[in-house]
Amino acid sequence: MSLPLANCNPCETCPPTNAVNLPPCPPDSEPCEEVVYAECTKYKGPNLPALGVSYNDRFDTVLTKLHKAINDLLDPAIDRITYTATATTATPYVVTYLDLGPVYTSTAGATSSGSTITVGSTTGLVAGMTLEVTAGTGAFTPGTTVLTVTNTTQFTASQAPATALSGGATVIKATGSNHNIFKITVAQGTPQSFKAFAGSPQALSGTGTIV
Repeated sequence: MSLPLANCNPCETCPPTNAVNLPPCPPDSEPCEEVVYAECTKYKGPNLPALGVSYNDRFDTVLTKLHKAINDLLDPAIDRITYTATATTATPYVVTYLDLGPVYTSTAGATSSGSTITVGSTTGLVAGMTLEVTAGTGAFTPGTTVLTVTNTTQFTASQAPATALSGGATVIKATGSNHNIFKITVAQGTPQSFKAFAGSPQALSGTGTIV
């Protein structure tokens, strides 16, 4: 049987464990369901280059790559929309969802000079990521991407910001094009808004609403 993720940490080194001392199933009873934790299941087949799936990929990685490949073929594709998760009790409300990633967020103080952008660190930035300003002064034209990562603190955008980045409280968010699984924990009294593929958000624990 598959193990809960809590018993599989780290996933890549945990040995299988058989359940013991279980009562016998009643005659003619329905077999128990088998729960497969995608984070702890590896694909052990040939590489699938058309899907970007490789030997030893985790099952959750395989599924997100399949989702991207299929969504690219849909007309119209499944859209990304903004959701707000609200916890209705003191117990944290844990929500998982599918969105674009990976995600890079700069520290405050981003500046621009033409298409050259200066940030605290470029670690995590990759060419092709889509850019937006999430706080402070500055704005990128929709569709602006990272052209090249120049060094540890500077990168070049595909076009200069429509409104120059002035430092101070200015924060940049850059988003990749992969389909990634995200998880957030929402505290009561502090709703969280997030973008996700329509229909993907799912509550894992706690009590609350997703609208």
